[in-house]
Amino acid sequence: MTEIFDAIVMYQRDHKEKDLMVKMLTRQAGKRMFYVRYGKSKRYQFAAEMQPLSMATFEGVINTSGLSFINDVKETKPTSFLMTDIVLNAYMTYIIGLIDAAFVDNQPLVKWYDLVAEAMQKLQKGLDPQGIANYFELQLLPVFGIQPTWGECVVCGRRDLPLDFSEKLNGTLCQQHWEVDPYRMHIDNRAVRILSKLAEIDLHLLGSLNLQDKTKQEMTRLMDKLYDDQVGIHLRAKSFIQQLDSWQNRMINRKPESGEDKS
Repeated sequence: MTEIFDAIVMYQRDHKEKDLMVKMLTRQAGKRMFYVRYGKSKRYQFAAEMQPLSMATFEGVINTSGLSFINDVKETKPTSFLMTDIVLNAYMTYIIGLIDAAFVDNQPLVKWYDLVAEAMQKLQKGLDPQGIANYFELQLLPVFGIQPTWGECVVCGRRDLPLDFSEKLNGTLCQQHWEVDPYRMHIDNRAVRILSKLAEIDLHLLGSLNLQDKTKQEMTRLMDKLYDDQVGIHLRAKSFIQQLDSWQNRMINRKPESGEDKS
């Protein structure tokens, strides 16, 4: 049965000589795989809409099992800014990858579709892409079976003292109880506070997110530790982001070589 649905393209892969398999996060029916006949052809009229991170309203057939099909594109949503910015593209691809890893196919994911759509709007408005990715990492931890305590001491509940994070106690620890875990993360208090806020806030209510480099490095150190040790996934998109960060750091720290203009 043909229906109208909203969807975000997660990824595509070649199928046979001229066809494509396109995985989409649909608002109404969750993650689905679509068979796109002649999708690789230069004459295929919806080639732009089949690109990863494209968002549109489609007409097609969503089957309860097996492959689904696209018949028409009713309306496209502006996501071209993700195609022209390698950093935004990398972080949005990572977010999509987290959604894909966290949920099985063919289950409704209305909440998560809406959050991804909102994240795209936030990135277009200039909010920090790493912070948005950290938001999804935090929100998805319970889906992966991990529920840390954020923003208050796991021992006494105090919120007014500097906080650190304890893997041993699975949550934040106030300065008064740091000795409880000598192997605590030693994370910068500002980074812990921002992560705690992101763990609790509704993404729609997040109006600004400007982060200092040191704070972002500390946030990354904590979230990477949790995902490496407790979640146990490391996505290709995350590796690419780490390579980008390494490359950017080398460019920043690069000293002029002999003969270069040092003015």
